[in-house]
Amino acid sequence: DREVNKSNTEMSVHIPAELRGVLKERKKDTHKGSYGKVGVVAGSKGMTGANYLTSMAALRTGSGLVYSFVPSSLVDIMSNKFIEVIVREIPDNSQILEVVKETDGLAIGPGLGVDTQTTGMVKELLLGYDKPIVLDADGINCLSKDPGLLQQRKGITIITPHLGELAKLLNKDIKEIQENRVFYSKYTSNEYKVITVLKGHNTIVTDGNFVYTNSTGNPGMSTAGSGDVLTGIIVSLLCQGISPFDSGALGAYVHGLSGDLAATIKGEYGLIATDILECIPEAIKRLL
Repeated sequence: DREVNKSNTEMSVHIPAELRGVLKERKKDTHKGSYGKVGVVAGSKGMTGANYLTSMAALRTGSGLVYSFVPSSLVDIMSNKFIEVIVREIPDNSQILEVVKETDGLAIGPGLGVDTQTTGMVKELLLGYDKPIVLDADGINCLSKDPGLLQQRKGITIITPHLGELAKLLNKDIKEIQENRVFYSKYTSNEYKVITVLKGHNTIVTDGNFVYTNSTGNPGMSTAGSGDVLTGIIVSLLCQGISPFDSGALGAYVHGLSGDLAATIKGEYGLIATDILECIPEAIKRLL
């Protein structure tokens, strides 16, 4: 691993060999359409921050266009929160597939809630949208009674569960998952044809064959919204044309490195998700 010492911190950065060169310098003759159109289906009443963090993380990771898809009741709130993100309404009587068709990939689930209507929408997107999807949080929980639906997808799927969400999806005890993290991550990927990103200390990323164990990150990142930032990073990389496995691995690395950079400024106790978000650009600079 090579060490990079730059910027306004003294932190040394070790870049794993398998991640070197995955992210390329940008060519001069490009435009916003060159870097992907990301859609974020996230947030609910009282949980609009989840949509905000996911959407802004995608922008900070380099997406050219990011669309925030929310129900009509949240349009004004999200429009006031965002400057660069495009807010799109999901009308109650509209087909969700028609609304999201302009995107190159979707992040689904952060702060979405779990009810009959939401579960139906998530299932409709998984089966009817054939482009890449990053499924997180409540998006995963919506499938807890029907995980086999993942096997029916035509497009690429990356799931980003924490231990509790994976235990619920697999109907296993959390302790059993914790003690066999690599085994159950590989099992999930092989069984459901997905890339699994099992979050936590030393996040596991696997396609069922190859396994990447992430080394960045710190306990200060155990804070509300941190996982939403990771989802935005991964979907951004995916929509920029990086392979699914590399998007998961590089996403976990950048997320953890952003948290490490933030901790050098804020400390671990005071770290919040927006601190991680604001350090994404510096983390990416260190990869190039």
